[in-house]
Amino acid sequence: MIRISIVDDEEIIREKISALVSETLATEPVEAEIRTYPDGERFLGASGTDGPSDILLADIQMAGMDGMELGRKIRRDNPGMYIIFITSYEQYAAESYRIEAYQYILKQDLEARLPGVIRDLARKIADQEQEYRIVGSGAEKVKIPYRDIIYLYKSKGAKYVNYVTDDGIRRERTSMEAVLKELDPGIFVPVERGYVVNMKRIRRISGDTLYLEKGYEVQVSRARLPKVKQEISRCWGGRRS
Repeated sequence: MIRISIVDDEEIIREKISALVSETLATEPVEAEIRTYPDGERFLGASGTDGPSDILLADIQMAGMDGMELGRKIRRDNPGMYIIFITSYEQYAAESYRIEAYQYILKQDLEARLPGVIRDLARKIADQEQEYRIVGSGAEKVKIPYRDIIYLYKSKGAKYVNYVTDDGIRRERTSMEAVLKELDPGIFVPVERGYVVNMKRIRRISGDTLYLEKGYEVQVSRARLPKVKQEISRCWGGRRS
């Protein structure tokens, strides 16, 4: 499931973008959920109930919180989200790249450029969803896409690895070492004995504490902290790839 949010204070523009995205993805083998919001405040306020977004399409000029301010807030709390700015004015391009927006599209170019950008991103996210682990035994087995894992942990002496995901906690009788061999080391980083975090699901880091999506917090050991900070900077800096 690809989650796409559209933020624009003009209803006619929201509907136009939504229709264009829907039409584009109708020919792609992906499942998408499209959400629309009239302003940045409502988008941020709904994130706790609607869940995270993979892609945000936001107008830059809006009443109240403009798109640039919204982008800065998102980059602080959700560095892995793909942001596409849509505007009528070219002068915002430099600022959009400082916020590390994925794309900057002028409204007059919307129909020509947006389908290709959305198609490429949808395929990239769909490819990520193909990477998963089957967890469970007997009659019940669950497929967990790696991108849906927020963090993993295994208590000392325990037989099970716990997967903390968007849909709750699942567990598997295995070793953390075995799981780590399958995880992408460019995305998952060990932060403490028995704890591994998906760096794309970190909202922010303060001191030795990682603040993750869904309100989770994980402490980083003092010995690992410099390496973890380095890996987070590298991962966040490379999110366009």
